[in-house]
Amino acid sequence: MAYTILRFKKDKGGAVAGCERHNERKKEAYKSNPDIDVNKSQYNYHTVQAPQYTYSRKIKDLIKKYGCKVRKDSVKLVETLITATPEFMNKLTEKEKREYFERATEFIKQEIGEDRIISAVVHMDEATPHMHLAFCPINKDGKLSAKSILGNQKSLSQWQTKFYEFMHERWKELERGRSAQETKRKHIPTWLFKMADNLDYLYHKLSNVIENINLIGMKKDKAEAIELLSEFVPKAQKFSAKVNSYKDYIRELEIKVINQKYDNKELMEENNELKKEMGDKEFETSMKLMNMQNQIKKYEKYIKKIPKDVLDEIDRKEREHNYKDKEMER
Repeated sequence: MAYTILRFKKDKGGAVAGCERHNERKKEAYKSNPDIDVNKSQYNYHTVQAPQYTYSRKIKDLIKKYGCKVRKDSVKLVETLITATPEFMNKLTEKEKREYFERATEFIKQEIGEDRIISAVVHMDEATPHMHLAFCPINKDGKLSAKSILGNQKSLSQWQTKFYEFMHERWKELERGRSAQETKRKHIPTWLFKMADNLDYLYHKLSNVIENINLIGMKKDKAEAIELLSEFVPKAQKFSAKVNSYKDYIRELEIKVINQKYDNKELMEENNELKKEMGDKEFETSMKLMNMQNQIKKYEKYIKKIPKDVLDEIDRKEREHNYKDKEMER
């Protein structure tokens, strides 16, 4: 699935210089962000050129122009991360990538006013192309107010919808991710995590058996393999179905992780910030759920190796087991 990604981050005075150094690649080295390939930084480009002087100077000029009142804790800059899920972004041609970011810039211009934009730079020197668009949050009434522009959680959801609709006009394959209120599960059953552990235990126990199953000549060995597989396969199928029922929720979590990746320069900070945003419990759950998707792929690949006659035998045993259970219930 392909999703648009739009993320806002509020900066007060002290964070502006750091934002500029990162966005405009004003550092000599990026040891804290190993994803940056400095050899490719020459391919970065602007859809809105950065000021000749500094972000801070440009912000001061805008505040003076509109006669804004500034408090000590005023948000002076909003960092906007714009991209799409990697599978979509990386399949675009270079021309289409540029078109994506230019169109996204046009959307922000329409929403907040062109002259409020400080800079919009596309980074082509990381794994997935993305744009950092920085603007001074001066609203239509000429007041410095990030709150009136971005609003609350509901307003941010409306921003996401409008951005999706604007980009979807051009790329029909793009989808609107469901909101966190829709996708968030308050309770992930404990048995799912226990099953994940149990399946991995069975998987490793079976690893030697499955490699030799076609070479087994002794009936005893084959019977032992079938017994183990008869426990593993039905559980793996049930596990896969349950985890897939959370696919929308997992997708939202993945997008959160992608967003955080671009926002934090230190790898340790990424997890800490994500934990703050999501809460420790949801963070741990999200990591486990995303790992479960990898488990499913591993199991599916594994089951494909099982000979058809063995799978037929497992299926027969499962039907017999279910029949006995129903007989006992009568």
